[in-house]
Amino acid sequence: MSQKAEIADLPDNTQDKQEEEKKEGSVREYFRVFQYADRLDRLLYAIAAAGAIASGASLPLMTLVFGSSTSALNEFAADQRSAEQFQDKVDSLVLYFVYLFIGRFVVGYLATLCVCTAAARTTNAMRKAFLDSLLRQEIWYFDKQGNGAVATQVTTTALVQDVLGSSKTICAFGAETKIIKWYDEYLQEAYREGKKKSLIYGVLFSSQNFLVMSGTALAFWEGFRLFQSGDIPNVGTVFTVTLSVTLGATSLIIILPQISAITNASSAAAELFSVIDKPSLLNPLSTEGKQPATCTGELEFCDLQFAYPARPTAKVLHNLNLRIPAGKTTALVGPSGCGKSTLVGLLERWYQPTSGKILLDGCDITEYNTSWLRSNMRLVQQEPTLFQGTVFQNVARGFVDGQLDLAVSEQKKLVREACIAADAHDFIQKLPSGYDTSIGERGGMLSGGQRQRICIARSVVSNPKILLFDEATSALDPRAERVVQDALNIVSKDKTTLIIAHKLATVMSADNIAVMTNGQVVEQGNHHELLKRDGLYAAMVRAQDLGPKEVDDGHMVDEKTYKVDSDDAPHPLDSYDTALSGISPQDSEINTNHLSAGTAGYSLAKCIITMLKEHPDLYPWYAVLGVAYLILGGTYPGQAILFSRLVRTFTLQGSEARQQADFYSLMFFVLALGNLAGYFCIGLATNAIGQTLTYRYRREMLERVLSFDQDFFDCPENSSGALTAKLSSAPTAVQELLSANFGLMVNVVINLVASSALGIAFGWKLGLSLVVSAILIIVGSGYIRIRLDQKLEALTERQFASSAGLATEAVTSIRTVSLLTLEKAIMEDYSKSLDFITSKVIRNLIPTLIPYSLSQSADFLVLALGFWYGSRLISSGEYTVTQFFVIFVSVIFGSQAAAQFFTWTTSITKAKSSANYILWLRTLEPSIRENDENMHHGPSADNLSVGAENVEFYYPQRDSAKVLHGISMDVKPGSYAAFVGPSGCGKSTIVSLIERFYDPSSGRITLNDQDVSAMSPVLYRQHMSLVQQEPPLYPGSVRDNIAIGLDYEPSDEEMREACRQANALDFVVSLPEGLNTPCGSRGLQFSGGQRQRIAVARALIRKPRLLLLDEATSALDTQSEQVVQQALDEAASGRTTIAVAHRLSTIRHADVIFVIEDGRIAEMGTHEELQKLRRRYYAMCLSQSLDQA
Repeated sequence: MSQKAEIADLPDNTQDKQEEEKKEGSVREYFRVFQYADRLDRLLYAIAAAGAIASGASLPLMTLVFGSSTSALNEFAADQRSAEQFQDKVDSLVLYFVYLFIGRFVVGYLATLCVCTAAARTTNAMRKAFLDSLLRQEIWYFDKQGNGAVATQVTTTALVQDVLGSSKTICAFGAETKIIKWYDEYLQEAYREGKKKSLIYGVLFSSQNFLVMSGTALAFWEGFRLFQSGDIPNVGTVFTVTLSVTLGATSLIIILPQISAITNASSAAAELFSVIDKPSLLNPLSTEGKQPATCTGELEFCDLQFAYPARPTAKVLHNLNLRIPAGKTTALVGPSGCGKSTLVGLLERWYQPTSGKILLDGCDITEYNTSWLRSNMRLVQQEPTLFQGTVFQNVARGFVDGQLDLAVSEQKKLVREACIAADAHDFIQKLPSGYDTSIGERGGMLSGGQRQRICIARSVVSNPKILLFDEATSALDPRAERVVQDALNIVSKDKTTLIIAHKLATVMSADNIAVMTNGQVVEQGNHHELLKRDGLYAAMVRAQDLGPKEVDDGHMVDEKTYKVDSDDAPHPLDSYDTALSGISPQDSEINTNHLSAGTAGYSLAKCIITMLKEHPDLYPWYAVLGVAYLILGGTYPGQAILFSRLVRTFTLQGSEARQQADFYSLMFFVLALGNLAGYFCIGLATNAIGQTLTYRYRREMLERVLSFDQDFFDCPENSSGALTAKLSSAPTAVQELLSANFGLMVNVVINLVASSALGIAFGWKLGLSLVVSAILIIVGSGYIRIRLDQKLEALTERQFASSAGLATEAVTSIRTVSLLTLEKAIMEDYSKSLDFITSKVIRNLIPTLIPYSLSQSADFLVLALGFWYGSRLISSGEYTVTQFFVIFVSVIFGSQAAAQFFTWTTSITKAKSSANYILWLRTLEPSIRENDENMHHGPSADNLSVGAENVEFYYPQRDSAKVLHGISMDVKPGSYAAFVGPSGCGKSTIVSLIERFYDPSSGRITLNDQDVSAMSPVLYRQHMSLVQQEPPLYPGSVRDNIAIGLDYEPSDEEMREACRQANALDFVVSLPEGLNTPCGSRGLQFSGGQRQRIAVARALIRKPRLLLLDEATSALDTQSEQVVQQALDEAASGRTTIAVAHRLSTIRHADVIFVIEDGRIAEMGTHEELQKLRRRYYAMCLSQSLDQA
């Protein structure tokens, strides 16, 4: 088995802009790979080397037998042997061919099995070493590299990974064309560099074949001269030497293409070693440092100064001093970008202070063991990061030490208790499989609030000494926020707790509140003390006040004390309700299976024909290949004829023999010149074809994937990691099939057919016998190997993508991995995955390599049959020696060509799988797309009204859990509507339906009373903008990210105005390169609030008529929230606005507020009207009031 299958997710040497930066790999890097071989591997390599030598020795040994056989034939032709002596001699020589077959088959099989097994194990170890080194790196290394950059070395590019991981944003902004343009620029650069190599490939292909054949001509010419002079005693010696030299040179031809593979492997190894060899400046897996038995939890920041390594000139902290007493709760509040989250990063040792120090229990944190330090504190971040897997598995990621060794039942009990404390248990119970429900990539099957609560449960399950909450409840609804906050107050009792918050209601009870601005603490005290000072904190409190705080008796009102009429009461969510109009669960299952099938199921021939038809502009290059094949098609038949003529010359005497030897040797040289021209054309054409195909299929795949509906991305098989790996590997495999390998295979087939035809034409008895036996043995065994290879490829392909996805997920979520000290757990999971795949590959190699070894050794059997049967035909007088050699050599050379064909079977197998994947993508048609019927239908020019009529909905991947139950609403043109309610109640789902990420299962969404399903999605979405709860940014500049939804390049003035409206102008101007400052992978160079403001600017620059705000200000501090909210309020003037919010102060002035519970509208009205109802909304408002006495 080729090791290509074993390194499928290592760097692709043709990938994007990495062409410029690719490290030149030397042979030293290639041989360094073998340092990852253990004792067993080294033994296997030694056995393989010995077996390969023995297998290779069979060819020169065969020349000895062949030479002796030729001498016997020549002696019989010269009447030097009787027929009986001739027959006995040939029969004894034939046995040697049989022995060579048995020997080569056995040692060849063992050698190949050993080297493939050792290679699988070695690359397995190398993968582990690479990921292990990445996980050991200091966090700021990823800031400089970009998570995507190192993730690319595992399976993907940063751009594609980020784009496919945020497909909804791309869809909402109609940014597919711009993303394709960015990607195309990368591909074009790689394409231009690759095309420059065409001439080099032409020279390489042609020179090696020319040298072999011209060397053969010279050997025959000189051999005949030496034979005539008596320096060589017999003809057999001439043919033995000549054939040995020819086989040796031919072996060089077989080796030379592998030099390219070795060069590519060396380059890939150089990239891997650049990471593996890099010493970690802060190794989280190191055992060095203090590890006290207890941790009190007293923290102190002393004269801290800090600037991020990626922006060293922009100082974030200025001589900050702050003490956090043990067992107390301290809160940090202040504007976005003031340095609050930076303190958490310094505590987690993601960065090192520029100056100053941080003390834990009176000792500098740099003196503690890093893993011990992080395991004693738990952080819930502003944007929750979950991992692929079940709810239970994600919460259990928070286990430490002894918890990991508990029985599963005990672990489940701990997880359940943590989820109850985090107010997550109820919604988890409603999931299709409860705690065993798979939550998708990054928890994408859950709402933001649900993800946040699982993250909180994950943090408290280990009962840590220090709790860090960086906007831990920002994504929760008011009721859940209060419940969770109460739970957090309980679990944080006697713990050191640091809370970073913009919602001041969550920090009212803190023992100390520190107000930060510009990297310094400007106010400190508890809630009441700071209110009395009437400073910055008091102003922030007044900005978030929601009005009435008390009921008549002066006490807080719990929403549960207010009952609603039975007609208005929400019904319990039926988690297993599948009776949806028009769609059955079975239909959904079929559709879901189709979206994850991954293959069109076409034969190899159909794949090739289909794809060849698609590129008529490449037909001139294929015509060049056709001419080259016609030239080369005569190579083996020409060799056979010349060979037989040269044998005959050795029976002649005098000047005639000399003339014929000179002539036929010259004809061999002419044949070599023909090969020179033919192979030069092949090298030139195949590289031009290959580079073009790689470029086109990569571009097509991304373009096609971005056109699909969101239910495609919801399939676990279509995670961003798996898709990106496919995008990298599939086009490369296809271009190999349709270019270089295709040319070589066609050449082999033409030569095989021509040689067989010549053999049969010169003597049908011997010719037909040899052709049939060669086809049955060599071609048959090769075909069987292809079939076995295909099964093996299908068996392992998804599992390799899965392991690559696991590694990518870990690297792109490196902060979460580090704060949970998951490095060892990730490595264990990755190792188990790789070990499972490797063992499966090795087991399947055992039967797969049998037909391969047979195809590589069966030509000896054909040789035995040829000499045995041919000698009888010659001795009986039916055939002449010349006739025999024409037939024999032509068929033998053809069968050897067939054996070479099957050395490419792994490439063929991978290409077939990849081609089927590309063709399968074409069979998927998005249901939400522009077509001839709707392409001119868009919203009318009037202000937009939005309506819903009895809408029901369930996600295609969770068809047993209905999300919306008969939603009906009407949002007037130019009005401001808001959706509020518990996390997971369906608010964001309604926004998704309005954006047409999905269509309702029943009912309809309308725009100006027109069914949106009848409109062009392109025209429809041009009139709206979306700001999401967790806004994704992409590799590129701030300018690129803001303008991503525009089909033109905006002016600087437009950019600045959008930034000003989003309150982002000041911080953008302060960046080192202003609007041209790179955002990095996922925008992690910025704080959450800064990312949110860039996203708001991205929405406003489109001047939308319908503005959709899904927690648009959830990540902003109070001051920024006021300014941005004012900007959004101004932007809402004259346009329809729909907002989803948990922070009720942001929607109090809405024209209508819909309270959603369990997928139904429970209440609706204005802020004042809902307050008077004194039901759910009223209780939610009370829970967010701040100035309680």
